[in-house]
Amino acid sequence: MDRMSAFSSYLYALGVAEQFLPDEYHLKNNQLSVPTSFILSRMSNGAILSQFGDDVWDFSPYSPKCHCKLNFTSWLKSARMDDFLFAQIRAEMKKIIFALLYIKTGASIIKSIEQRHLVLRQFAAIAYRNGCTLTQLFSDEVYIVKVQDAYVGVSYQQISHIKAFLTDCFVMQQQYPLLIPAFNTYQPIEHLARLAAQIRLQSGKVGPQTKLIPSRIYIALINALMDKLNEFNQNTPALKQWFHRIQQEPSFARMPREFKDYKKAVSFVDARDLLGLTELFENHSIQKHANLTRYMTLIQGMAKLWIHLFTGMRDNEVNQLSYDCYQTVKSNEHEIHVLVGYTSKLHGGGNKSTYWITFEDIQFGVHAAQRIGEIYALFNPHYDFSNSREYPLFPTRYSQKYRNKNNRNIENETDFVSNFLGAPTRTQSNFNEYLNRISALLGDELRICESDLAELESFDGFRNWREEKDCQIGKYWNICTHQFRRSLAVYGARSGVIGLGALSVQYKHLTEAMTLYYRENSVFAPNILVSDSQKEFIQELEYQRLVHSYAQFEEGVINSAGRLLGGAGTYLQLQKDREQLLTVFPNRDETIKRMKKGEIAYKPSLFGACTNPDSCEKISFTAITSCLSCAHAVFDAVSVEKMQKAVQRLQRARDTQAPSSLLYGQMDSEILALNKMIQKIKTINIEV
Repeated sequence: MDRMSAFSSYLYALGVAEQFLPDEYHLKNNQLSVPTSFILSRMSNGAILSQFGDDVWDFSPYSPKCHCKLNFTSWLKSARMDDFLFAQIRAEMKKIIFALLYIKTGASIIKSIEQRHLVLRQFAAIAYRNGCTLTQLFSDEVYIVKVQDAYVGVSYQQISHIKAFLTDCFVMQQQYPLLIPAFNTYQPIEHLARLAAQIRLQSGKVGPQTKLIPSRIYIALINALMDKLNEFNQNTPALKQWFHRIQQEPSFARMPREFKDYKKAVSFVDARDLLGLTELFENHSIQKHANLTRYMTLIQGMAKLWIHLFTGMRDNEVNQLSYDCYQTVKSNEHEIHVLVGYTSKLHGGGNKSTYWITFEDIQFGVHAAQRIGEIYALFNPHYDFSNSREYPLFPTRYSQKYRNKNNRNIENETDFVSNFLGAPTRTQSNFNEYLNRISALLGDELRICESDLAELESFDGFRNWREEKDCQIGKYWNICTHQFRRSLAVYGARSGVIGLGALSVQYKHLTEAMTLYYRENSVFAPNILVSDSQKEFIQELEYQRLVHSYAQFEEGVINSAGRLLGGAGTYLQLQKDREQLLTVFPNRDETIKRMKKGEIAYKPSLFGACTNPDSCEKISFTAITSCLSCAHAVFDAVSVEKMQKAVQRLQRARDTQAPSSLLYGQMDSEILALNKMIQKIKTINIEV
């Protein structure tokens, strides 16, 4: 094999087989000359998908999210092919994108090429409005002023994308002068950097923060999704029969206006009643086939949300799950529930497996998605369901819309671009279109109320929640899948703080299992890798545990109104009396740093709190009062109630023993020790 270009090398390293790679290109005499027939992408069967001369370059087979199309004409409405300036700009755009892929040194930017192309489209529109080419726009002082005028009103994120694009082009221009249109000095980019700094300063934000879903809405979302998915799963046998009969019997489930076309037509309503689907259809106002199609789409979206909720997976990671992703693994006599995915799922082989720890009830979502995938295979005879590993968990309903094809580069209706051989996957944008409808379907419990805003303010008091347009009382919470990742980390770190009913224990075990198994040298087979995504999630989970520990420390020590007792409690109270506590623990960040280093901890104990960074080796079933004299113990007025309950339980247990027995004597001494501590705490907390 000849020396590969940077682009092909990147794709090959990701696992794309050699026969599916695009054509090779190497610069000659520092001149960019590309034939219109140059192949930029191929489908999984090796067929040509995009060529340099096409107006749409489709890199979907090489994108992990399976959707990447660059359109070089749609930036100008009512564009005419005989428009000379339009044709010049279009040619310049193609040269720039081609150079970014093939000529730019360093890491390939295929992951961000869509964003670069989006910025380029904006510059193309600016050039056309000013009657100049892109070359003139970036080189003529008159037009450079026009470019800077266009920056007015843009956001910090937009500025960042523009700067990244211009920097890439400038670097190439310095290496290969006149290769592509680009600024020949760095001054315009410096101007942009200063503007970005101003915008960032004015916004008062370090960067966009992912919202935490308020606990009330989080619980309501889980309960509502469970109800809807259970309802669907209970009806899937009848629904599969419904769609099978529609495929086999043209006269089945017809609308009244169609009766005349069939001799023995079975009406839509009669078909519904016949298969026992009456209640389901009435619950969801399904009165015609289009209503049922929409319902299936919404359930597919809910199944995806359910998987996000209990795995911490990102959008693309869920989109690329296969039909048979759910598995159980035996580990140290425990059964672990996992979803098997891919670090990168690209056609041509070489895909590396990874796994996501989850819990048994993940099957509510997986089963719903599987049944929908089976039904979609009925609609599309060219979908191949024979190999479940090569069939996506979330396929699209149709590979190409019959009236308006998605991809003008694809000739046949049965062809599709997918990372799976069996069917095309539904894209992230397809799912996101339905999030608002899903919110409405899940009910009014997902509407924001005053207590939700109060909780958000207590979680992040520096953010002006009430001014954010998607945090208004009475509006539905704006569901975004990346919120689930953070919320799982936050609430997993605070297990027991939110009430999840029957799911509480499983939820706690889930985050504990994630912490245990997302480690180097885990118990799993070496061909299943822990990806960076899991490592990042565990870092977030462990950080949120520290944040929660600090919140407990702040409430139990810093803001405590009563006096503290116990080994560590006495020391902390002394610091408070001397007004030195905030010198020792000046702020949250400093305290969390010390907690992370293992210098201090703060966690609930049997009777109060414990500051021991290590696990306790003193307390046992037969000696529950050992923490009363421990150097790490913290007690306060709330501890009295816990100790009194312990005394009552010990008294009942003691009275079942013979008064002369050793166990009776031990329990009696523990009751005495607890009563002494109760009296001591009460005495020092008497109001003066």
